[in-house]
Amino acid sequence: MRAVTLLHSLVHVILLVLLSLIGALLAVLSAPFDRSGDTVVRLARVWSRLLLWTAGVSLRVKMHATLEPNQPYVFMANHQSTVDIWAIFVALPIKVRFIAKKQLGRIPLFGWAMAVGRFIFIDRQNPLAARRSIDQACARIRSGSSVAIFPEGTRSRDGHLGPFKKGGFHLASSAGVPIVPVGIHGAHYVMPRGSLIVRRGPVIVEIGVPIPTTGPAVPDRDALVEQVRNEVARLSGQDKRQAASTVSQNPESPEPISKSREPA
Repeated sequence: MRAVTLLHSLVHVILLVLLSLIGALLAVLSAPFDRSGDTVVRLARVWSRLLLWTAGVSLRVKMHATLEPNQPYVFMANHQSTVDIWAIFVALPIKVRFIAKKQLGRIPLFGWAMAVGRFIFIDRQNPLAARRSIDQACARIRSGSSVAIFPEGTRSRDGHLGPFKKGGFHLASSAGVPIVPVGIHGAHYVMPRGSLIVRRGPVIVEIGVPIPTTGPAVPDRDALVEQVRNEVARLSGQDKRQAASTVSQNPESPEPISKSREPA
């Protein structure tokens, strides 16, 4: 079985490189014909579907609310694996751009494709440049572009949900758009951080109810961060894992009651 897994992983990596090169080249070539960058997003969806298929991933999507097609959103998801990016492109019912660190934009061809697609680059090492990038992102969101961000800032090493950075919350509040929590299950098993080994398996993406960032009922920034993080934890099953861990550490505590959830 290990030999089969290694062979499958090798084939997937080769296809990943080839499909990424072809997709990036097509994206760059689309620049003169589509200034909006929507063609790049459509190509990214096809690219993601092919990579999920070659990885042997069966994707399941659970929607807990109906999203307005003309309403921009800031999607916030837990980050376990590179697979998360492919899953989000395919799962979300509306076009979305990712917010990425500036270093990715310097990668030849791949970074150029992201720029043509009007993805948003943030310079985390330069506060002034980061502020300008966020202002540009706010303007782009107000004009109708939805974005996706991993508020943990990096992939989890062990699959557990890490603390959330506040930059994405400032972005959503400044743009005046709702935050949609997204929970991803199974991606860490399929391809954990730092590994090129790919295991076949299911990945579930749960898209939650939009959380407003403007209005009198909106909590302060810290409370908003906690609210969104708790919802991402629930949607990704992290709350059950934490509850199970607490029970194992305290045998006298009652066993948590697990309730099945159906998509709205």
